[in-house]
Amino acid sequence: MQKRSESYSYAKRDGFSAVALPYTGGELQFLILLPDETDGLRTLESKLTADILAQCAKLERHDVDLHIPKFKFEPPTIALAEDFEALGMKTAFNHPVGSANFDRIAPRKPNDYLYISQVFHKTFIAVDEKGTEAAAATAVAMFATSAPMRNTPPPPIEVKVDRPFIYAIQHIPSGVCLFLGRVSDPR
Repeated sequence: MQKRSESYSYAKRDGFSAVALPYTGGELQFLILLPDETDGLRTLESKLTADILAQCAKLERHDVDLHIPKFKFEPPTIALAEDFEALGMKTAFNHPVGSANFDRIAPRKPNDYLYISQVFHKTFIAVDEKGTEAAAATAVAMFATSAPMRNTPPPPIEVKVDRPFIYAIQHIPSGVCLFLGRVSDPR
């Protein structure tokens, strides 16, 4: 586990807490959705919607003592051609034969033309004390501090990510999640 005490976007919701760590540049954040219950991951996943995720792009900042595990995922490469074809993208894959049209890339000849034969998807995410790294791009988390206050600030909110949780890399302006995953064993 690693510990960070900073000002983060945070909210307590029905059945879970949300904490977001901003990336440098301000348009992306690493989002953690932590169920209240140790065995609450399935319940959280079942009620998770695009609207709930979009709301997480607009959380208020709070002082948070965040305890988060280090982790790294590199699942196998996935072939997606059949999935794209099932969604209706058939001509790009030359179904029916001769229907692919990429003439603007390479001029077509009767028996010599381009078509998509396969689409591969590979993901990678690692979280450690340096920040997070996802796919082939590296992003470093920016930890902002709050301005000094004259009144005694409330104590930091303690969030221990010591049970299964959902994570996302989210585009803040649109609320769209670029990556979405789960950690079922944070040890």
